[in-house]
Formats: sequence, structure tokens, C-alpha cells
Amino acid sequence: MKRVLVFLIAGFLVHGSSAFDLNDIDVGKVVSGGAKLAKAAGGLSDQDEIKLGREVAANLAARYGLVEDAGKARYVNLVGQAVVTQSDRKKIPYHFGILHTSEINALAAPGGYIFITQGLLDTLKDESELGGVLAHEVTHVVRRHIVKAIRQANLIGAGQDLASAAGKDVSQFSQLSDFSINLLSNGLSRGDELDADKGGTILAAKAGYDPAGLRRSIERLAARQKADVLLGRFNKTHPPASDRLKAIDKTLRRNHLTAQGQRLADRFQQTLSSR
Repeated sequence: MKRVLVFLIAGFLVHGSSAFDLNDIDVGKVVSGGAKLAKAAGGLSDQDEIKLGREVAANLAARYGLVEDAGKARYVNLVGQAVVTQSDRKKIPYHFGILHTSEINALAAPGGYIFITQGLLDTLKDESELGGVLAHEVTHVVRRHIVKAIRQANLIGAGQDLASAAGKDVSQFSQLSDFSINLLSNGLSRGDELDADKGGTILAAKAGYDPAGLRRSIERLAARQKADVLLGRFNKTHPPASDRLKAIDKTLRRNHLTAQGQRLADRFQQTLSSR
């Protein structure tokens, strides 16, 4: 049963599936800094988080641009959606995109907006590695790591419910958006990143992938020169590879996860052969 979703992707690739390409975000109307934010009762609702995520996604799309190859975008979206189906937070829509930059990174904005850079995609060798990376980012959304950081920064607390913000006006979210973008640039906490490594490893396995896919991708990056400019932001925003590998190895042992899942290297290489 765990492998069914992985094999279903092949059918979608053959018969076609529309991938989310962020066309519904007006990048030209990205809101940036300034407005004073009303306090919120109990944090952000799902709808508030999605609104916030749309603005953060628009900022990222405006900064880097999006890879316009429909086949690549559809494939990344399908792998991401296969992972989401096994997650504990499926009531919000998830969107996956490829940022047009050679920087090596992957980012999870609030509300299910997830990006992988072309630079990171180019380092991966098979679908299980892609599934592991996306599962790591999905875990950030499932565990609401950015929302937790917003609470800890006292940007939301007791008072007016932000759900009262009506329509598509996101001006009330500008402070939260700026904070979220800075957080993605500077990195989540070490604990949150390790939590996403552990949760992502389990999630990828549930989707039928080789659970060591994320581990291999991290190990490969660790073997590169530390001075590699393309790895600069990645190294800045993640714990040392040695800590991440230890956490993943512990997760593999504790959950009795073995290399019984699929790697799907051929399908990965054929689908992304235009790289």
C-alpha cells in the first residue's frame, strides 16, 4: 500500500496533469513592509496562513523567477503531492514550484507554498531524493514551524482575529510577511530543521520512497567544498550536515526503516533530461 502513490505518479506523467505554476499570484503587487499588524487570538487560522503564504511566495517568485519548463514543474508537483497525501495536514492546498536560481536550497512558505531551486534539483540523482527533500519542506508546513516562530517573536498574541481581514487585501500581513521572508533567508531554528529531517524521512517512506533519499542528498552536499558560493545560503540556514545525518540515522533505526522503498532513478533522469 505504501508504494501505490509512487507508482501512480507514472500514470499522471503519461496522461498529463496540470502543475501549479504560481500564475494566480500577482507578483507585481507584492506587499513589502510597513503596516502595523493587529494582534491575533490564538495564532493564525489556516486561511490566514494561506494568505500569508501567498504573499511570501510572491516575494520569492519575484526575487528569483520561476522555471517555466512545464514538464519539470508538473513532475516536481506530482512528487510533492504524493508526499502530501501521506501527511497529517491535508486540508490545505499545497503548491510546488522551481525557483530559477543556481543557489542550492529548498524553502517552505506558510500555508503550503513550497519551492526547490534549480540548483538543488541539479544535485539530486533520483526521485527518492526529490521526495525526501520535498517531504522535509512539507514537514515544516505540517508542524507550522514559521507560525511557531511568529508566535515566539510576539508578532501575534491576544486580541483581534486576523481572519477579519477580508478579500484579497494582504496589507495587514506585511509585517508577518517581512518576518517570514527574513526567517527563510536567515534560517529556522536548529530544532525545527532537525525535526523536519526526521519527519520528512518518515513521510517519504510512507509515500513509498527509499527513506534514505534525503540522507543521500545531504551527504552529497556535505562532500562539496564549504566555500562553494552556491551552498552559502544553504549552509547558513541549516544545521551542520553531521548533526542532520545523525538525526536521520537515529530516525531510520527507531522506525525500522530499511531501503525497501523506490528510488526511481530512471524515471527521474528521463523526466528531467532537459536539465
